Amino acid sequence: MSYIVLRILNERRPMVYYLLARLLFVLSQLAFFLLGRVLCTASNQKVDGLFLKTVLETAAVGVLYLAWKSITEESWDDEYYPS
Repeated sequence: MSYIVLRILNERRPMVYYLLARLLFVLSQLAFFLLGRVLCTASNQKVDGLFLKTVLETAAVGVLYLAWKSITEESWDDEYYPS
């Protein structure tokens, strides 16, 4: 995907989105495996790592959507379509 975005499409913004999505996904996995027990005991078993993992993974999917949208958008010239 990096090759297509950077070389063929010559776009930089989608790569920033992909890197941000990767970071959010890694943070979600770290929150699940490393912070799960800590959050659970600190909040008296009201919040665990799954909540934070779900929030971060949802944000990662949203950022992936933004990357896809920025790749597939097309600029339309108004001169071809009279109003």
